[in-house]
Amino acid sequence: MKIALEIQPVLKDKTGVGWYTQKLIEHLPDEALEYEGLGFNFLGRNSIQQALDAIPLKTKICKLIPYGLYRRLWRFIPVSYNALFDSNADVFHFFNYIVPYNIKGKVVVTVYDMVYKLFPETMDKRNYVRLERELKRSVERADVVVTISQNSKKEIVDILNIEESKVEIIYPGVEMDRFRKEYTDKQITDVRKKYRLPSKYLLYLGTLEPRKNIISIIKAYQEFISKNDDEISLVLAGKKGWMYNNIFETVKKLNLENRVNFTGYIDEKDKPLIYKMAEAFIYPSLYEGFGMPLLEAMAAGIPVIVSETSSLPEVAGNAGVFVNPYDIEEITNAIERVVYDLDFKTQIIKKGLRQCRKFSWEKSAKKLVSIYKKLGGLE
Repeated sequence: MKIALEIQPVLKDKTGVGWYTQKLIEHLPDEALEYEGLGFNFLGRNSIQQALDAIPLKTKICKLIPYGLYRRLWRFIPVSYNALFDSNADVFHFFNYIVPYNIKGKVVVTVYDMVYKLFPETMDKRNYVRLERELKRSVERADVVVTISQNSKKEIVDILNIEESKVEIIYPGVEMDRFRKEYTDKQITDVRKKYRLPSKYLLYLGTLEPRKNIISIIKAYQEFISKNDDEISLVLAGKKGWMYNNIFETVKKLNLENRVNFTGYIDEKDKPLIYKMAEAFIYPSLYEGFGMPLLEAMAAGIPVIVSETSSLPEVAGNAGVFVNPYDIEEITNAIERVVYDLDFKTQIIKKGLRQCRKFSWEKSAKKLVSIYKKLGGLE
């Protein structure tokens, strides 16, 4: 039985969808199933060879048409998706919400959240239009819809009006060994220099976009340092997404240019140390389908301040310092508590380490294999 995996999300700078896809592929067990990865070239992009080298399976890249052009024209292209890759797979899995037109075989699609319906004002307009036009059709075409939390499953069923039995949950995992690793003084110094990190800092790590509620982090941080005269800095780590200008304007308006550090995109190999060196992780997101950085921060052994919204209580369990993401004072008070109440901080860290051990890529990949086998009649 052959399984074709859409590898498009791993062929450029990876954010949540890309890393979820990559890690699941890396942990697929070596069983009776035969896997192949399918992807398109990007027009005008650098070579994708490095990304391909990191994928532990046979890959096929379509060079007939760039991905962006294919996505705009796929409704009108008479050639099937299967023929573009000369693929005779039994099951096709698309990891980024949308199923192409004109495809033969069983189909799995991963839908991470319903943010485009619940918080449309926080989305990039092109992505919003794409989901509004294509998502309902995609889940109806799919034989199985995979999502990443109980909260997302409920929203998908309710909003898209599909059968609950059609939706399966496959949680993201965390590589505990990597995030619990000890580092040398030289490694710590090198990463600190690479990203110009201060000696003491609070951390946000993720894409710079409205849904992440970064302006509230900045305002709470400003309140914290004005009340406590603390030398701690704020590090906002991650690449620019969309609608991010207000973030930089807020830092300037509050005269925090010397206290707030923007690192840009963080290399995956550097993430554990970025977390480990922080005093706390602040994640008051307005909405998350899961929240992988939250899991990583707990695994690295730092306390997490997190929204009481969407899937985040499901991920943090009893290990989060929960806040109303719209309440600046509440976020400020949470910062004060994890910075100054050392007994409480220690308890939260211990709870976080226990909580994140519930999530593993091995367990998630094993469940995905069972879905493939069931679709192919092997279970």
